[in-house]
Amino acid sequence: MYEDHQVISIYRKAGKPDSVMEAYNNTLQLWKVQVESKYIATSFGDIHVLVAGPEDAEPMVLLHGFGFSSTVWLDNIEAVSTCYRVYAIDFPGDINKSISTRPIKSKEECAAWFAEVLDGLDIDRVHVCGHSFGGFIALVLAARLSSRIQKIIALAPGASLQPQSKAFFIRSLFAGLMPTTTRLTKLMDYMTGKGNSVNETIKNQFITGMQHALPRTRLFVSCLNDDELQLISNPVLLIIGDQDIQYNVNRAVERANKLIHNIEASIIPRTGHGLPLERPELVNGLILDFLGRKP
Repeated sequence: MYEDHQVISIYRKAGKPDSVMEAYNNTLQLWKVQVESKYIATSFGDIHVLVAGPEDAEPMVLLHGFGFSSTVWLDNIEAVSTCYRVYAIDFPGDINKSISTRPIKSKEECAAWFAEVLDGLDIDRVHVCGHSFGGFIALVLAARLSSRIQKIIALAPGASLQPQSKAFFIRSLFAGLMPTTTRLTKLMDYMTGKGNSVNETIKNQFITGMQHALPRTRLFVSCLNDDELQLISNPVLLIIGDQDIQYNVNRAVERANKLIHNIEASIIPRTGHGLPLERPELVNGLILDFLGRKP
């Protein structure tokens, strides 16, 4: 049993929870697989998890990007849940269905939170795949909780390998402070590679979410130091689009190859920061190939 704490509201002063939940459910209804919704009690709150795939398959966790929810895996879930028992976790404090009662303030607390979630799901070891903020979390977990992890997939991880650019930070900040439909749409387009598109329902969920709520997370992406990256012993698949706007892609991959012992790193052409949304078939294939290979 965990102590009762006051729920940390994600909603703006005039925000409408029903609108946010409706947008969440609209995206979830497009998932082409049977999905179970469950809550896991932790000392950080009740964590909402979407579960799909064969019950006897190897477990795999999906961690979404900042300002999003687990429904963002719309174009990936069918492929990965064919072979794996997939647990798509709503990160607490973000705009989703998890109920946060104690914010995760540090990398150490993040590892403790994840261990509690795995215990609640009755999982010993798991593959972890994260995008953007979720990719950062995946690398943080690999450096601090390797005994509970099998393989790591980091898709365009937030910062982690290089500091994020000021331009990216400023655009994101203003979109959060003044979340007009135009500004949020431009932010999504800015993060998307030229000539590519993102599912409109996901786009609309992000816009609705940001207009009615604001992430209350206390753990933010940062550039991991050399010691942290060298602690990672699990096999890692790193994928970054060549048009990612958050940092210098080539420098990020070069640093990862230098410091992470067991890594496969790929730069995907004609792709922006929204890697699994922009090029889902390619990304799904790379993930399944990586996970299917023997260590």
